[in-house]
Amino acid sequence: MATALQGVRSTARSCLCSQTPFRYAANSIGTGRAFSTTFPRSKRTNRVKTGLTKARKSGSPQAAALLETDKEIDAVRAAGSKGDEWDAVKQKLDSKHRPWELATQRRRKLKETFMNMGEAEPWEDEYTMEDDDDDINSLAHGELEQHREMRHYARLVAWEMPLLSKLAEPFQPPTRDMPLRFRYTSYMGEQHPAEKKVVLEFSPADMPRLTKVQMDKLRKLAGVRYNPETDVVKMSCEMFETQAQNKRYLGDVVGSLLKEARDPTDTFEDIPLDTRHHHFKAKPQFPKEWALTEARKQELHQYRQAMISKDQQKEITGQLIDGIKQIEEELRQKISLPEALPEPVMMGRGKGKKVAVRR
Repeated sequence: MATALQGVRSTARSCLCSQTPFRYAANSIGTGRAFSTTFPRSKRTNRVKTGLTKARKSGSPQAAALLETDKEIDAVRAAGSKGDEWDAVKQKLDSKHRPWELATQRRRKLKETFMNMGEAEPWEDEYTMEDDDDDINSLAHGELEQHREMRHYARLVAWEMPLLSKLAEPFQPPTRDMPLRFRYTSYMGEQHPAEKKVVLEFSPADMPRLTKVQMDKLRKLAGVRYNPETDVVKMSCEMFETQAQNKRYLGDVVGSLLKEARDPTDTFEDIPLDTRHHHFKAKPQFPKEWALTEARKQELHQYRQAMISKDQQKEITGQLIDGIKQIEEELRQKISLPEALPEPVMMGRGKGKKVAVRR
């Protein structure tokens, strides 16, 4: 993050209209430029190579002598023989005429600032590789990384997920010997604070080797965790870091409840079951008076037949009005346009109230 911000600041300064002196230019932290993965072009170029380039463009005799010496060194190095002695000679020639090639790259330690705070090695390379400006920006690299991730999961789906069918086991419903039902929460590999929570549900009537008195005592011991409507005791635990620890704790709690329920010292028969913690919701039921009995069906059938016969008698005597026929007759009649309405005129003068009259 610090490298990217430093590079952005350097880019912004380089785009100013006035040319900034080199000694005041912002130096990037690290060897990589901000919006690329390749090495940046070093501002401190090799002085010897720059001098040879200027000598080739110059026409002075000193420059020509320098170029001639460089050509002789290249020719001797190319036509030289093999052996340890010749390697020592080449090393002497290089140390005399080309010391810049044997010198190691100097690394200058940067001053610790807010931009490079926390970096393991806040160094800056003196000489870096040249940049050919052939890299893409950071947004394009992000798109490529997302594409690689999608292809990775596509390979998993195509090649590894079908292998999971070998580990599939047929479902076996719980038996009477497994009255405890545990529920877990999973976030598909992601860490979440609620992932360690384990919920336990069981019915006192399903617990083995319990009499009716002991079942009632177990319901009273469960307290507010007992639901009298469903006859289910529900409890949860998330005190520990792992699901296995929370499940073990719930198992120990159920074991202690069963131990106390089987204790014949006190059966709690004189204590009533407290259900004040549970709110019973009234469930609306269909009224029995609205139920269609056979007698009611016969009564409705007779009423409908009487109404049909009454309508037939009215139709014979002409007392029954046909709505469709009435609408068609009204549509055939010609509509007369009303007379022109009188034009309203405002009457009154001054500040008094004005009244609209028709003339």
